[in-house]
Amino acid sequence: MSDTAHDATDRLFHRIILALFAAGFATFAQLYAVQSVLPDLSADLGVDPSHAALTISIATVGIAVGVLPWAFAADWWGRVQVMKVSAVTAAVVGLATPFLQTMPLMLASRFVEGVTLAAIPAIAVTYISDELPARRVTAAAGAFVAGNSIGGLLGRLISGLVADWLGWRTGLATVAVLCVIACLAFVAIVPAPHGYLPSRLRRQRRDGVAGLTIAERPTAWQRFAGALTNRTLWGSYAQPFLLMGAFMTLFSYLGYHLQRDPYDLSTAVTSMIFTVYLVGTFTARWAGGAAGRLGHRRMLLVGIALMAAGAALTLAGPLWLVVIGVAVFTAGYFVTSPVASAMTAFIAGSCRSQATAIHQLVFYGGNSLFVWSLGRVFEALDWPGVVVGLVVLCAIAATVALAVLPSRVGGRLDTATD
Repeated sequence: MSDTAHDATDRLFHRIILALFAAGFATFAQLYAVQSVLPDLSADLGVDPSHAALTISIATVGIAVGVLPWAFAADWWGRVQVMKVSAVTAAVVGLATPFLQTMPLMLASRFVEGVTLAAIPAIAVTYISDELPARRVTAAAGAFVAGNSIGGLLGRLISGLVADWLGWRTGLATVAVLCVIACLAFVAIVPAPHGYLPSRLRRQRRDGVAGLTIAERPTAWQRFAGALTNRTLWGSYAQPFLLMGAFMTLFSYLGYHLQRDPYDLSTAVTSMIFTVYLVGTFTARWAGGAAGRLGHRRMLLVGIALMAAGAALTLAGPLWLVVIGVAVFTAGYFVTSPVASAMTAFIAGSCRSQATAIHQLVFYGGNSLFVWSLGRVFEALDWPGVVVGLVVLCAIAATVALAVLPSRVGGRLDTATD
């Protein structure tokens, strides 16, 4: 590659990452800002923890419902256009949500917000795969996940700090305004696509990829069927289903745990616990590059082991050990997330748009299922019951990875074991 071409690729890389950082910030800040104010929401609306956590679960159900329609829309209209529509629409809905006065209305709004947000996580990794060389995809996915962690951190932190002074509704409204600004930045920064031609435009051409005519090319439905029938892909889908469910469960009920005896912390102080997301920012970037050197499955297993160890450490009595446990758990999750996303994109090949959408569907489906179900466990067995559930989810994810996933993916699929 010439110096000029190399510089152009670097500029493209940094513009894509900056744009998707803004989109990821808006998505994850909106989605999870409510997490740090769940105890306040419970008290104000008179609902128990598992029902308050439905404000998260129903939004992630919305994302799960929305990812496949958005993926098909992106194939037809183009990745960037669809992400822009998603970001702007979600920002408008997010502005209204904090001011709704009843739980049913809030849940309905959160569901719509989830559906409108779904395009960003559904399309982002596929967009990266289209626009960048294969050797940079995992690193770019790691950078994108790192940006998501900043959005998740600041959304939770800002809403919690503002809520302690001005109430939880004002806290959520503050985050919503910041998300509008981030969405506008995304629209302004994101580069025009060059690596993918929407299917509505491809129909006008007969010189298809690899010499295929339009009639011979697989349709979106055929690619979707391929993404559903690949056994190895199901191994990669299992990772976000189980691990994102575990991750969101810990953070959904951690505030309740720390605001009870023996800790009795305030909303502002418990929201500060979310600063451990900064650990995830660094581990996501590191994991994205290290997976190419050490093997994707090996990095995945390292992350899962860290999650299980961190969850177990939160059973310790002293608060400082609990915080260390949460940090280790978070570091582990942000090792697994970019690696699992990149594995899905690489394994899927020509089906990667549909496979990435399914990956996101199960990602948020697991979130919805396990946050609610382990919330019921929390109400019955308190924090130790939740920790046991988290360790079980990690053990299942590791077992599936060892049984199904290849040791390394990239330019070719290497199915040899370590």
